[in-house]
Amino acid sequence: MIRKNLKYVILGLFAFFFGVMLTYIITDKFKKEDSNEQSYVIAYQIDKMNKMIVAEQMYSDMYNHTSKKSLPGLGSIYSSDKKVTLLVKAKAQATYDLKQMDIELDSVNKKIIIKSIPPVEIKVYPDVSFYDMDQSVFNRFSKDDLNGIKKRAVAHVEKTIDKTQLKQEAHKQLIQNLGDLYFLAKTYGWQIEDKTEYAPELKRIYY
Repeated sequence: MIRKNLKYVILGLFAFFFGVMLTYIITDKFKKEDSNEQSYVIAYQIDKMNKMIVAEQMYSDMYNHTSKKSLPGLGSIYSSDKKVTLLVKAKAQATYDLKQMDIELDSVNKKIIIKSIPPVEIKVYPDVSFYDMDQSVFNRFSKDDLNGIKKRAVAHVEKTIDKTQLKQEAHKQLIQNLGDLYFLAKTYGWQIEDKTEYAPELKRIYY
């Protein structure tokens, strides 16, 4: 009778430990599958971020140039004028090239490491066209004259570009894009190790 009860006890203990091991294996398997799925989703979000963030503004202005030519000592009597008006259009862009972002995904420790983000770049794409030109036979524009005037016209328009506002708009878009990653990491319980200058701002918003 005692031997029979001992047999049941041993079988019961064996079934218990077998159940514990089976539960551990199944749970561990689901954890790995869940971690892999999370890694895939986060990697997909990072891949979506690998693009150009662009803030853009358009500018347009008229640039006038006038010059006079007269014979020595006869300027008060006669001068030959030449005038030109240029239409200058310019597209200004502030960009973050996130394809150059240095970021690492540690799926084992469930951590996203943002190492560096490229600085913002300001680029201007001018388009100059001649709107009006008035010149005389004795005072004509040379090719070098017109090229010099075009350069000054472009420089004039570039000075009117509000680079501060452009940078602010691009910065806002950058924070929104990085914020999506912060939000996703927080949802899945991952950690973000942000080594960039934007970390304090992002943590203040999303944590």
